[in-house]
Amino acid sequence: MSESHDPGLYFAEDGQPRSERFGDIYYSLEDGLSETRAVFLKGCHMPEIWAGRPQFTVGELGFGTGLNICALMALWAENRPQDGHLHIFSVEGFLMQAHEARQALSAWPELAAFSEAILAQWPPHRRGFHHMSFPQWGVSLTLALMEVRDALDNWCGQADAWFLDGFSPALNPDMWAEDVLQRIGQHTVTGGRLATFTVAGGVRRGLEAAGFVPRKVPGFGKKREQLEAVHQPDAGIEVSTSRPARVAIIGAGIAGLSVAHALEDVGIKADIFDANGLGGGASGNRAGLMTPRLDAGGGVISQLFADAFYYSHGLYRRLCPEAILSEGVRQRPSGPRDMGRFQKIAQQACFAPDDLVADDDGLSMRKALAIAPLKVLEALKGTQALIIEGITHIDRQADGWCLRGHKTHGGYDQLYLTCGDGVFDLRPDVTERLDLRPVRGQIEMAQSTKRSPQATAWGGYYVPVPEGYVFGSTHIRGDRQTDLRTEDRLYNLNTLTQVFPDEAAVAPDELTSRASVRVTTRDHLPVMGQVEEGLFVLTGLGARGFCLGPLLGRALVCQALKVPSPLSHSARQILRIERF
Repeated sequence: MSESHDPGLYFAEDGQPRSERFGDIYYSLEDGLSETRAVFLKGCHMPEIWAGRPQFTVGELGFGTGLNICALMALWAENRPQDGHLHIFSVEGFLMQAHEARQALSAWPELAAFSEAILAQWPPHRRGFHHMSFPQWGVSLTLALMEVRDALDNWCGQADAWFLDGFSPALNPDMWAEDVLQRIGQHTVTGGRLATFTVAGGVRRGLEAAGFVPRKVPGFGKKREQLEAVHQPDAGIEVSTSRPARVAIIGAGIAGLSVAHALEDVGIKADIFDANGLGGGASGNRAGLMTPRLDAGGGVISQLFADAFYYSHGLYRRLCPEAILSEGVRQRPSGPRDMGRFQKIAQQACFAPDDLVADDDGLSMRKALAIAPLKVLEALKGTQALIIEGITHIDRQADGWCLRGHKTHGGYDQLYLTCGDGVFDLRPDVTERLDLRPVRGQIEMAQSTKRSPQATAWGGYYVPVPEGYVFGSTHIRGDRQTDLRTEDRLYNLNTLTQVFPDEAAVAPDELTSRASVRVTTRDHLPVMGQVEEGLFVLTGLGARGFCLGPLLGRALVCQALKVPSPLSHSARQILRIERF
């Protein structure tokens, strides 16, 4: 962890966690959990405030040990509205280590189920948005690991309640600055509530300027007073109760199954249509790599791919560990400039220290995964319905979206187009508007007991599997054909020779080939968003589907349901369909 982002945590003789950096305690020395319940939960009138609210959002400044969030999740789980989902956004600029949080939270065994769930998804020490999902309780948590202004500027949500729990204003004034409180006001629904332990005059005045009406109430323990506030109390409370009754997804590849998984997490059933079944297109190879895009320029693109990479890594390890063939991928240089580029990428703050290591042989991506794609897709599908049927026409009718193939399927409130190559025939107007482009790829499978154990990428890629190894791939732009070609097989063998000459010494007729079509865009970034009422699209993932798919699928569902997104505002901007 960078020294500039180190909280300087230590445990005092009384066992309480303290920050040497800020010279402050993390919670009351009397009883941290009782303080959380009195100051924040009771201060925001929970659980009464969310009664009858199927979607509820809480924002927090100062994640700390995660104690507030554990207590909030426990209260939500006990008092959850029917089909309710809790969205949490928390900001932390100085993250402690997971083992330190475990030590602090061990003081409250009654929260063990929630603290262990959070610790299992505890973020690495990096900068960015870290998303966690807890479908067993109907909770999602996006943790912004960055400076508070950047976090608030990049959050796309509106909170129904806020916990302000940074270190004290005297010791950490940036967290309580007037412009920060203005941002909080801009991210609060009318009638939203706020609670904090401090009654400092500057904080009260800042809240008033941000549209809140604060009032002092009796404090917790030895603290005489604390603050509660309501945002624009005379404007009424905005409550959204919309929830689609019927949803369809066209495409059973990584994009479609990621959408299906996100829908199931919020309790929404979907029908998935694909003529070729699960992974019938580009997502159905015997093996593949889950790696981030390596962009030496940094910025929004690097941040998006890093956020997606860490989310997918954690999700696959929890949801389908049997789908992971190996961990760690070697990126070999393909030109003389690559070594300098790898050094820059390895130092980017969006990656945790030592997760990317540049050396004389290339770039070691220690958390990149070699995966069995079909096992990932099966796990993401969950209990959603897969209908093996091609859809040739869609249109909007009075009762919703209608899908026509061999049969007619109607009455869908929402329809997601995630079908990769199929989108060219199904909606030519969309492909033209979004400037979508097909890219044919052929890969090879060799049966062999002699193989290198290291999954590697260079311009081609190589993945060992129990029965041999998979390698490829060709990239033929504008070609939508999936016939197997000898010239492509020879090209793949020639490419493999550059890095694995021994493995390339195999007779071409001993290989098993597979060809499919990926979809890309002019700027090589996906497109994600709403095309028209009730019609959403996620495509153009190219060769990074298993990295990007899970986070973008979740983000698209959040957009469709009008709830806070796990993506930063900057990332959503570069993916918006309007850019074309």
